[in-house]
Amino acid sequence: MFGKHSRLESGTGPVSDARLTVLLQQWKGEEPQANFEAAVWRRIHTASAPEQRAATLAELLRDWLLPQPVWATVLTTTVAVLIGVWAGVSAPRAHDGRQANEPLLHSQTLAGSYLTMVAGGTR
Repeated sequence: MFGKHSRLESGTGPVSDARLTVLLQQWKGEEPQANFEAAVWRRIHTASAPEQRAATLAELLRDWLLPQPVWATVLTTTVAVLIGVWAGVSAPRAHDGRQANEPLLHSQTLAGSYLTMVAGGTR
């Protein structure tokens, strides 16, 4: 069974194997074009070559920061602090002490209007 020759080579196989052998010998194969290999490699290089386009500043920054998570954390923290400082500086200032400490008692709220009325202040 596991000899050196297959059943076809030894000639002991069934008749269908002999017909298959004759059929395979008659089969005409396709010859590839002369530039087949060059065309295949050209398609492989075209498919694997990345697009060459100008990278935006955001993409360059992302590509530089992502491999270095420490810098990404520092940049994120810096941006958050700058936004917080900007929001604190640009926010309107409170005019009276009560509004600054208790925003619910501002004269424009219902509780603030009631408190002003009960305290005898003017509106």
